[in-house]
Amino acid sequence: MTDAARQTASGAPFLFRAAFIAALALATLYLFAGPLLPDILWLKTAVKGAVCPLLALALWSARGGDADAKRLSLALLFSAAGDVFLAVDRVGLFVPGLASFLVAHLVYLWQFVARRPRPFHLPPARKRVALGIVAGIALMLVLLTPGLGKLLAPVYAYIAAIAAMALAATALPGRPLVLLGALSFMVSDSLIALDKFVAPIPFVGPAIWITYVAAQAMIVLGWKDRA
Repeated sequence: MTDAARQTASGAPFLFRAAFIAALALATLYLFAGPLLPDILWLKTAVKGAVCPLLALALWSARGGDADAKRLSLALLFSAAGDVFLAVDRVGLFVPGLASFLVAHLVYLWQFVARRPRPFHLPPARKRVALGIVAGIALMLVLLTPGLGKLLAPVYAYIAAIAAMALAATALPGRPLVLLGALSFMVSDSLIALDKFVAPIPFVGPAIWITYVAAQAMIVLGWKDRA
């Protein structure tokens, strides 16, 4: 190992911790102090939009910019774009935000499928989780379909993408945090959909943000180390 490589390796844990903690600090600021921040849209948008890029920086530093870090960072950056769209105008930019998160889920799906075990084997416990995911998606379709109207096609495409991503996560051996992150993502997106298309949910904003940030953080922590 060269001197430069040794310096990079020795600095990686510190950079990971610093970027990861900074991401969680900004997420907490947005959650608790968001209503108290000055009524300046760009400032709130910047706080919200910086969380996922910081998580991407943390992961990149931990893995040295390998193929896994590149794909996962790409998903995090598309997620950040979705965060920005919805922060600027949650109603008027809902479709661009949805499209950004759709691409993020497709990139996560790409990563999970690329790292599936060969030969493929799903333990009994993971099979039960997969069946639970399918049942949950079926229930969501039943609840959401009557209220989707012109958004039926894009919402169905989004649901298919997140379902495929979560099902692919069940096949990842030795990365339980990644699976938990995928499931938390499903909870977050389900809350958004139910609140928008079925009926308003009390205190839904904090619940969506907490489960969303937890999902991204668990995926990053679950992939920080090489299996």
